[in-house]
Amino acid sequence: MAALLQDNIINNIEETFGEQITVDSSKPTAIYIKTDPSLLKELAEYVSSRLKGRFVTCAATDLMKDKGKFNIVYIFSLDQDQIFLCIKMDIDPQHDQIDSITPIIPGANWAERELNDMSGICCQGHPDLRRLVLADDWPVGEYPLRGDFAFDYKPASTSGASPGLKPLPASTTLLPLGSFYAQKETTAYFNLFIYGEKVVDVDYRGFYNHRGLEKMADSLLSYDQITFAAERICACCGFSHSTCYCQAIEAAAHIEVPLRAKFIRTLLLEIERLYSHSLWLASLCNMEGLKHLFIKCCVLQQYILEISQLLTGNRIIFGMNTIGGVRKDIPKEHRSHLNKLINRTEKQLKTIIETLQGELSFSSQMKMISNIPLNDAEKLCVVGHTARASGIKIDTRIDHPYAAYEDIKVDPVYRDEGDNLARISVRFDEMNQSLSLIRKTLEKMPKGEINLKSIEIPPNTDSLSAVESPRGETVHYVLTGEKNRPLRWKIKSATFSNLQVVPAMLRGTNIADARISINSIDPCFSCIEH
Repeated sequence: MAALLQDNIINNIEETFGEQITVDSSKPTAIYIKTDPSLLKELAEYVSSRLKGRFVTCAATDLMKDKGKFNIVYIFSLDQDQIFLCIKMDIDPQHDQIDSITPIIPGANWAERELNDMSGICCQGHPDLRRLVLADDWPVGEYPLRGDFAFDYKPASTSGASPGLKPLPASTTLLPLGSFYAQKETTAYFNLFIYGEKVVDVDYRGFYNHRGLEKMADSLLSYDQITFAAERICACCGFSHSTCYCQAIEAAAHIEVPLRAKFIRTLLLEIERLYSHSLWLASLCNMEGLKHLFIKCCVLQQYILEISQLLTGNRIIFGMNTIGGVRKDIPKEHRSHLNKLINRTEKQLKTIIETLQGELSFSSQMKMISNIPLNDAEKLCVVGHTARASGIKIDTRIDHPYAAYEDIKVDPVYRDEGDNLARISVRFDEMNQSLSLIRKTLEKMPKGEINLKSIEIPPNTDSLSAVESPRGETVHYVLTGEKNRPLRWKIKSATFSNLQVVPAMLRGTNIADARISINSIDPCFSCIEH
């Protein structure tokens, strides 16, 4: 059925665009459409409107040294059809410009600004090409992801390169929210444009702690070393990142990971989801002044960390993933103790959620506040619980099943209201669901090997993988290379997609509700500042 559906999609595209495109369906994870850059906007509109494709991200690879060109890929997800579709183009270095698709797909805004910042590919017609990722004093014309930019090169600081704020709406006042936000020290600012007590618009400025991991990957790190770098992108969803990277390389190498390894990955992914959600829940209770529940959340976190430690030897899940499977098996002799830990965690979680839902002031503060209408959520390509709380039924575990999720079925959790209460309620349901999935995975855990010993990774192969991390869809795109390292490793985190919806979410909201509303999408600044 999947092959037939894929053939139908390819036939429709070829009938529409004919010889202007070349379709490659031989890759295991996506359909690749090779075309001329002049056709990008028309193709993107067709994929978005006719095929109901959701924009995911875009990436540029500098192939000047070997082929004298740049290669650009735009990635879309056809969620209902469980297919990724990638538009690939070669760019002449003398004409490093393409047409922006942001006017027709607003969710591509940040991705194209990042493309401009990091690779110097100008997206003509983009409504706002201000600097996004690069620092305020980074010199103009220096593009970190180009091949002629050495990893250890430190350009001299410059003045006058700061992006500045977008124009203030008439009669508004600027109120910066940051850099100490939601009980987390960050270097991000949500610049609120306010009129009276209401938020009129928002301008985000962050990325001050960007670590340059993508540059490290094509300059310093081997394939195996990137696995360790990926899991250190974030302490809350590092295992999701390392799983996503490993799956992309495994797809490029055309290898099938042992089934037991897939189940172990699924188990640890759900434990990580539960832990990440518990941190968010503690932050929520603390912001609302519910200190008694905050303490209970801290206890809940410790219970979850004990489960992780029993299974992996570490409280935070490090060092488990490897290309071809997992490094360590989970112990079999502690099953009885593990069940007790899971039951204890479930009981504590139930107490917290029931108490919080019983707080009338809490529900009244969250309901009908900071709505994200379905139309805005779709246009801005939000993911995870932020999308599902607005009625978008997407979940990577269902739409693009990976690890053992084809065997451990996931029921979609969603709401239609789109407000703070809906996003929080989806999170509550997801925590209970993760506990159920942990039990199912343990019950169905097969015997067998946990990794493959010998793996050959072919060069010049495109591959991508998607994982439903705690905050939503995380995507890693890889173009394999020589010398035991990739030519390109592109990371797209869920927060990178979801932060773009903050202006739409906060317009009309009271200033006092801004922080809790931003917290309802649970932004992970570590994930976007990789």
